[in-house]
This record gives sequence, structure tokens and C-alpha cells, in this order.
Amino acid sequence: MGTITSTKNDSNLTMPGYFLYVLECDNGSYYTGYTKNLARRYAEHRNGTAKSSYTRSFRPIRIAQCWHLDDSIGVVLRIERWIKQQSKATKILLIQRPDQLKAMVEKKLKIEVNIMPFNWSDIDQK
Repeated sequence: MGTITSTKNDSNLTMPGYFLYVLECDNGSYYTGYTKNLARRYAEHRNGTAKSSYTRSFRPIRIAQCWHLDDSIGVVLRIERWIKQQSKATKILLIQRPDQLKAMVEKKLKIEVNIMPFNWSDIDQK
């Protein structure tokens, strides 16, 4: 099964703060989660060892999008829950336009967040 390996520096995958990610699964659905260590968590999902029964049933085929948040766990959980409640069309919009998440969250949840799309182009998803 696949793992993420960095072709540059693995420290980028375990930065302070949290990663919020959307996985595209083999059934065409999207799974949203968060982690402090993106490489480890993605490997767990791909290998079926994650606590998520959803990704054990519908294996992820890629990280569709991810963001880095330099915020509290409470804020991260609120954003994760909000994304999970969105329609597939909204999730696709966020995947295609990751810069839109900050404005959408601030408007809908009425909170200021320190969130940025995470450029994972230096990560191999095998």
C-alpha cells in the first residue's frame, strides 16, 4: 500500500500546529480529518490501520487537499466538523480552490483562523 515520503524535508510534515486534510476514497467520496503528522496519518489510512472505519472500508487513493492550521485543537475540530457537513460540491470547490477555506470558515463559523493551504507538491503519494 502507499505511503507518503518527502523528497525534501520530513520536518515539513510534522510542523507545529495541525494539518486538516481531505482524502479522495476509492468509492469517489471524500473523507476529512486532522493530524499533527500528515505522513504518519496518511500511511495509517492507506494501510487500514487508522482508527477510522470509513477509510478501512473505502481506501484513500490520494490526498485531495490539505491545509496547515496554526490554531488550537478546538478550532481545528470545529473546522473539520464544518467541512464534514458540507455537500460534495462544496468539498470539490475547496479542493479546487483551497484558498477559499479561510474566508468560508470565517464567514460561516464567525471565527478568525490562521489557516493556509499546504503545498504538498514535494511529497510523493505512492
